[in-house]
Amino acid sequence: MKKREVDFNYEIVPFILENGDIADILRVANAGLDISEKRVMDELARLKRLLNPDGGVPFALSEGNPSSVKETAELLALVMRYADRCAEIIGGMIPFLVSRQKKDGGFAETLNLEPLIQDRYASAGGVEWYPVGKSVTWLTGKALEALCRAGYDEEHRLRRARDFLIYLQNEDGHWPDFKGQNESDPLATGNIILGLKEVGVSRDHKACQDARAALFHHLKKSVESDSTYDMVDLSAIDTVSSDIEQEVVNKGIELVIKSQNKDGGWTDLGTKKSNPELTSLLVFALKTCCKDE
Repeated sequence: MKKREVDFNYEIVPFILENGDIADILRVANAGLDISEKRVMDELARLKRLLNPDGGVPFALSEGNPSSVKETAELLALVMRYADRCAEIIGGMIPFLVSRQKKDGGFAETLNLEPLIQDRYASAGGVEWYPVGKSVTWLTGKALEALCRAGYDEEHRLRRARDFLIYLQNEDGHWPDFKGQNESDPLATGNIILGLKEVGVSRDHKACQDARAALFHHLKKSVESDSTYDMVDLSAIDTVSSDIEQEVVNKGIELVIKSQNKDGGWTDLGTKKSNPELTSLLVFALKTCCKDE
């Protein structure tokens, strides 16, 4: 089935160029929106200057902060579109990510990020779902996706990450944020599906089938409750296999389109100001879901 064409009500690029960071701009460019070649090259140059000596991207893309697995994995996946022009960036990011893999196969942030994570994500629970020093499932999914897309070839490390994720999957098809957590986090599932796909786990594998069913169920509930934020996980849906699934995708796309602000962005729940990160994530999701391979 062909990918549905998406037309937005308001211009997005001006809002992102004025308010977005490096990741937001590269994400929108990856989604196929009209970001000039010069601006992309300028952002890649900024990224190169921003990298820490260990090759990682500073937390929150703020100079002086310790390197973050999350930021590094997300940006590594995005810069691969320009791999021939940023080999040095990629060559630094890969070893940093590998250095953050734990013995159990998962990936973890360093301990000195705890106060920064708590401050930035306090309203969402902070280190309750994004702990430091221990392997995090959705973080492992991001790192695994990025390393595979970058052509990292130490298969034993990739297999350990894959097995860590498959082993921790809950019966409902979702994952806990970390080993020992008692409940599933549906918002982790999209990241993990993408990681398992990139490492070569078959769609027919039980883990992938269960995760896919769980994700569609969550997306359906999110559409019914007008939860626009959850639609970022449409990026994990590359195909639909039934009319019911197609309806969920269509309604998800419609929800995002109708909730766009006049300035071109989207707003987090409980706030009035458009958020460039959420905006870039939603644009990327709508432009990449159900894309032909």
